[in-house]
Amino acid sequence: MEMNDHHSRRGKTLFLNIIWHQHQPLYLDPGTDQLQGPWVRTHGTKDYYDMAAVIARYPDIHCTVNLTSSLLYQLDEYYVKRLKPFVNLTTTSINADKFLAKQAGKTDPWIDLALKPTSDFDVTDLEYLLSNTWNAFGMSEVMFERFPQYKSLRDKYRNSGVNALSEQERREVKFWFYLASFDPDFLAGKEKLVTGVTVNVSEFIEKNHDGTYTLKRPVSEEDCQRMVVEAYKVLSAIIPIHKKMMYDPSTYKGQIEIITTPFYHPILPLIYDSDLAKLCQPGDPMPQRFHFPRDAEMQVAKAVHFYKRIFGVFPQGMWPAEGSVAHDIIPVFARHGIRWIATDEKILSRSKPPNRPKFFPYAAHSSSGSTGGESLAILFRDTELSDKIGFAYQNWSGEDAAEDFIQSVLRYAPQGSEPDRLLTVILDGENAWEWYKLDHDGKQFQNALYRKLSKLSETKEVMTVTVSEYLKGNPLRGVPAHPIDSLPRIEWLWPGSWINANFDTWIGEDEENRAWEYLLTARSDLGESGVKEHAPDAAPSRKGTKQWYGYKAWESLYAAEGSDWFWWYGTDQSAPAGEKPFDLAYITHLNNIYEFARKAGGRMPERKFEPIIRDEANLARAQRATMAQSSEDLVTVMLQCDANGIYVRKTLFVVGNHDQLGNWVPNKMKMYDDGTHGDRQAGDNIWTLEMLLPAGSILEYKYTNSGAVGSWEPGEEFPGVSRRVVLDAKPGATMILLDRFGIL
Repeated sequence: MEMNDHHSRRGKTLFLNIIWHQHQPLYLDPGTDQLQGPWVRTHGTKDYYDMAAVIARYPDIHCTVNLTSSLLYQLDEYYVKRLKPFVNLTTTSINADKFLAKQAGKTDPWIDLALKPTSDFDVTDLEYLLSNTWNAFGMSEVMFERFPQYKSLRDKYRNSGVNALSEQERREVKFWFYLASFDPDFLAGKEKLVTGVTVNVSEFIEKNHDGTYTLKRPVSEEDCQRMVVEAYKVLSAIIPIHKKMMYDPSTYKGQIEIITTPFYHPILPLIYDSDLAKLCQPGDPMPQRFHFPRDAEMQVAKAVHFYKRIFGVFPQGMWPAEGSVAHDIIPVFARHGIRWIATDEKILSRSKPPNRPKFFPYAAHSSSGSTGGESLAILFRDTELSDKIGFAYQNWSGEDAAEDFIQSVLRYAPQGSEPDRLLTVILDGENAWEWYKLDHDGKQFQNALYRKLSKLSETKEVMTVTVSEYLKGNPLRGVPAHPIDSLPRIEWLWPGSWINANFDTWIGEDEENRAWEYLLTARSDLGESGVKEHAPDAAPSRKGTKQWYGYKAWESLYAAEGSDWFWWYGTDQSAPAGEKPFDLAYITHLNNIYEFARKAGGRMPERKFEPIIRDEANLARAQRATMAQSSEDLVTVMLQCDANGIYVRKTLFVVGNHDQLGNWVPNKMKMYDDGTHGDRQAGDNIWTLEMLLPAGSILEYKYTNSGAVGSWEPGEEFPGVSRRVVLDAKPGATMILLDRFGIL
């Protein structure tokens, strides 16, 4: 039900800058030339096309979309180019035999599974389908609830094993893995794409009165092949729709400003100089200094040249990976023509001069002196508004969420003689939607938000703008120019990211530091090998030549510098399917540096990197062996914290008087709401941690919410007081301790 979109005027025009960040890490194993994960494809059919298509329905809405190079490269090279020769759009078919003969193992494994007869599946195929860390059940629990037949197949496999699934059921699993990852607009009916091609997956599915979807008929092998064709249609239209909607500063036409990120999504300040982390994490142990400004230059330059090849012009703006900035890297952006970057408001509050308001863009000079260099505009996102979309609204109806967002935005309207304000909202445009319980893929929210903002644009209460549009002005829409040199100035930019205003997600823990030590070793070896670096706009030479292997060696190094590998190390993050695939991907990039460099004629030492995360099966056996000596004295303690009614930005933590509770170091021991570690139901905002503790011992503990390691903020509001429980259950029993955050 639509709400009244009339809002009483509260002040002058407020300019609103919404940036959707679209990113996937490089899943490529260069040795096999195959993507190891399917997520470029699944988010492509579910998010990347429709996020732009929704904006197109509202001509008064102007937004910015960040498309990272690693995402675009995988999309274009491994899906569009490699599928195109075998797809017949006239007959909506694909020549599966010819594709498998030429390109098997050269896209992602689940493309091959869809095209290969299920009756021919071998053990490896079944592992990819069902049991590998990345498998055909890689969806949120919220999404599974919308596809009960798919969920039933998953549960049957989990409860009874692979042999319990018939051939037909296995066929349906691979079919559902595609269909469930199509945007709801595609499930609702035929949808004509910007390329003129029509997507038609709705003929397979029926929407029920409760919002769930079920199949209309049994699935055939031809249906599975058809899913690949329908996916190809959407994937091949992602770049064209963004090109069509691109904002052109010279003509003032277009709705979307497209920006990019340093090529392999590195934490650029740490690539430039990892010792910058010592400024924002003075108490954390650090690895040996990684200091390669040339690599930071290459990551930016490669992204700029790749963007030019795709879109025909150079980018004006850049979203530094994870909003990671430092004053030292401003010249790196400026030298490559970047006019603006963005990060989080917590960075602004720590920069000099401190405590500036977040609703203005600022200028930072690329030189420490008063002359020389260029000025760069920097924007600082409103954390609360951004995180509301990313995390809080997943439990709201779309209309209610959009209205709450609008009311929050209107509070920032400038008054009287105050200068123009630019309020910035930045978040991932792909991950949040699959957790929206009452709103399939967040489509109601997006439509309601753009509808309301369109109404506010008519009265000029709120005007959505791209950043370049705001800086250079748009006379067609009445947007005045705000030249960079006229903006208030940042004298010194605090080093940090949009998470905790530091880099502790990527450096400072044992596993993370070990990964940096690995990277330093590989980078030093390659730098001394005699294998020459290539120009940032260079294309690889003919495959198999020494020049080609040299190119691949340096590309493997740059890929290993990506942030995504370091993200998963340590205790501060966990993936629903486990962190092992990211660890193996990182190690593969490192080892490939040596293999390719040797084939290029380089002088490389004999070195083999081993995974940083210990084998999970061996670790479990070791834990069982250790506990076997005293298992008679242990009880299972399941801590559960109900966080419904509060805003959890990232995760809850528990802290207490045992090693497994961090020995009173807050924000160290993570809790889970993803169906793992004893958690009963993913996404219900009841956070769980399961552990074994000695019977009869005293447990003291409390909870914190998404803060930095060692900080009690944000935490429960009763300092100096903690919960206290005597573990008086019988050895071998389970104690469930259910608490509510902030209530003793």
